[in-house]
Amino acid sequence: MGKKFKTILTLGAVISLPMILMSVMAYVFDINESKWFGWLSFIVFIVTIAFVQRHYRINFYEGFASYGKIFGGTLLMLLIASAIVFIYTFIFYQFIAPEQIAKMLDMAKINMYDQGLSSSQITKSVDFMTKFVFTPIALSITVLFSTFIQGLLIALITSIFTKKNADGFTEAMKGVENEQ
Repeated sequence: MGKKFKTILTLGAVISLPMILMSVMAYVFDINESKWFGWLSFIVFIVTIAFVQRHYRINFYEGFASYGKIFGGTLLMLLIASAIVFIYTFIFYQFIAPEQIAKMLDMAKINMYDQGLSSSQITKSVDFMTKFVFTPIALSITVLFSTFIQGLLIALITSIFTKKNADGFTEAMKGVENEQ
């Protein structure tokens, strides 16, 4: 394996770890519905991506990397992170906490009732959600795409701040230093 591939795999795992830890904390402390914790998790996700991009620029590109290099590397890291979070989510809902699916279904029923749906409409909706929406694989696929899309949008912005172009002298001296 090349150095770049190993770096991207490692940093992709680094992106996924805080997300998994925040998920475990939400489960353990039963704060899944808490808005402040959702915002905190989002901020942690942003900070993690920015940290990983900076680390990638400094350690792989010797401190200087263009927007395209930072953004491209981050996209690959997000693919790895999304895959790891997909696996974690499936294991979580399938084996660790299948009762969480029932909690989500109950919340959906309450929301439908609050919206004024009839009991037959609620029953049909619950049947559909039980078969297609609130299953471990469906939830995992949703997390896979949402993690990647959110990360993509964050990376578009954070790459602006984490890029650092070399000055002309540094760029010109790169080839000279390696020849000596």
